[in-house]
Amino acid sequence: MASLTMRRIREGEVPIDGGTAVQDDPDRPVFRGNGANDYVCAECGNLLATGMNAEHMGRRVRIKCGRCRTVNIAAVPSPRGPRRRR
Repeated sequence: MASLTMRRIREGEVPIDGGTAVQDDPDRPVFRGNGANDYVCAECGNLLATGMNAEHMGRRVRIKCGRCRTVNIAAVPSPRGPRRRR
């Protein structure tokens, strides 16, 4: 399995119809799947999701790390920049 590092959310970045999953136990990932990728925290390297496919970890999925409390997102940033509320 490939280990992918998530990225921190940027100031003012608003999720599109998404929420934030909170990792209650730092020793257990929030999501488990049968895919090819493991996702780790951008700040501390803690395992947040295991066995996930990229299409399931889009820009609507955010995870708050149970160790360092960093809010992570797996999606690659848009070339237009973060979306802002109108």
